[in-house]
Amino acid sequence: MPKSHGPKRKSRSILTKSKVSHGISYLLINYKVGDKVVIDVDPREHNTMPHRRFQGKIGVIAEVGKRILKIIVYTGSKQKTLQTRPNHVKPIPISENISQ
Repeated sequence: MPKSHGPKRKSRSILTKSKVSHGISYLLINYKVGDKVVIDVDPREHNTMPHRRFQGKIGVIAEVGKRILKIIVYTGSKQKTLQTRPNHVKPIPISENISQ
């Protein structure tokens, strides 16, 4: 069989959720431009899923749309702009946000 080089390659452990559900309160958060967020890929929704290399990265919201967020993430010295839905991001806890 030929080796696969697709975007979900080697991502079985990253793109799995536990069976325990904690509700949908994370979808009700109103984000503003300039907020810092952590990219946490939700494997239940495949539309606008960020690449697995951005899992756990911290980004800054650049634009807020009706159903989409544009997030600026730095990988090394390069600046990347991700376009994703709010269920793939989580806000940084306040204690970490103050120290940075």
